[in-house]
Amino acid sequence: MKSAVVILAMLVATTALAATEKSAAHHATKGGKPYFEATDTLRTQATVLSINQKTRHASLRTESGDTVKVEAGPEAKNFNQVKKGDVVKITYTEKLTIHIEPSGAAGTSTESTSGSAKAGEKPTASAKAKTTYKATITAIDKDKGTVTLQGSSGDQFEVTPMHPENLDKVKVGDLVVFTYSQAIAASVEKVAANK
Repeated sequence: MKSAVVILAMLVATTALAATEKSAAHHATKGGKPYFEATDTLRTQATVLSINQKTRHASLRTESGDTVKVEAGPEAKNFNQVKKGDVVKITYTEKLTIHIEPSGAAGTSTESTSGSAKAGEKPTASAKAKTTYKATITAIDKDKGTVTLQGSSGDQFEVTPMHPENLDKVKVGDLVVFTYSQAIAASVEKVAANK
């Protein structure tokens, strides 16, 4: 059941990414097999209104004018360099790819990385996470326009491809590979004084 939840989450992400105005979705074939890619990037920034170095709390004004209060944990290095008037910039990117591989083992894998500023630099941080889910095609029903997938735990679920013609490009035993990645980067920049 867990694998069905993973695949459902990835399919929801596909729908959300494909429906988002700022996203880029691409349907194609690679090596004659169906391929889908969707990417969405959100960029935002906020201005530091006040900061308490002792409690590590800051008040920020977003681009829409809202005020947000945040607490920086111990992982936020060089926090003492953040000053009133600085701008916090954040970029968040989601990406989903779906492609077909020849027969192999179904399974799930995850990986993540993170980074932060070096001593003496303005605070920066980044984090990336990627989940890859492989499911085996166990049945193709061209009359219904569906394909049945089976995850590594044995759970089976039926999906309806967005492009039914892709059913002619796959076969029982192929792997459908869903790769969902997220990346976030944040930086603090000093705003030049007006002259």
